[in-house]
Amino acid sequence: MKLYFMKEDALTYFKSNVENNLKNYSMKDNKWIYSKYENPFEEFRIQVSNFDLDMSSDRPEATDYNNVKIMYNNLKNISDSQATDERFWTGLSHTIFWKFLNYRCKINNSEVTKEKILNNYFFKQGQKRSLILNPLSRLWWIGRLTYDENSENPYYALEYLKTDFSTKVLTLFSSNYTNNPKIARAVLVALAELEKEYGKLERKKFLAIVRYINMLGGVVILDFLSQNELIEKIKIYYIEKFL
Repeated sequence: MKLYFMKEDALTYFKSNVENNLKNYSMKDNKWIYSKYENPFEEFRIQVSNFDLDMSSDRPEATDYNNVKIMYNNLKNISDSQATDERFWTGLSHTIFWKFLNYRCKINNSEVTKEKILNNYFFKQGQKRSLILNPLSRLWWIGRLTYDENSENPYYALEYLKTDFSTKVLTLFSSNYTNNPKIARAVLVALAELEKEYGKLERKKFLAIVRYINMLGGVVILDFLSQNELIEKIKIYYIEKFL
């Protein structure tokens, strides 16, 4: 399976001409791209086995949990640097994942706006936020930050994200500290265990835990704590504050 990134000049062209191409983004295929710009893509030097993302649900957002695993398992060998490159994700969204973007973003079922295309097919909000907003890069990065190669079930930390995936992800991974895989896994495991023991967490409690991690990171070097120590600290904080 060949991967393609969008050339820099092509990216600039398409990004600045989204408004003129809104109707084209509703098309079933991407042939229109080649009529607008000659040779907009370049082959990525890493080849992977053929794979498809899950499009089986009537609720596209319900597939995110499974698609994190599919995306990261198949693209695990790309570097962090490559995975932060807008050209890479824009290239994938305009080529092999054209149908998936149409499905995941409900392009045919809603009004297509300039804002929607820029946020889903390109990077619009600055690199860090865009990596979590973009439907493809988000899948890879959540995989990257939760995957534990030392576990028989390397995606155990994903359990908390089975519901309300997008909302939880945007809130959790806006913190600088959750960009560390060990910390990200600790937070997610603690949240899952708290919900299992005390029931669904209200949003205010969820946000309080995120703020606690930010506060803790200001007074303790989190890297010096083990994952289990972090989990325990989060659970103790919750019990002392809310129970």
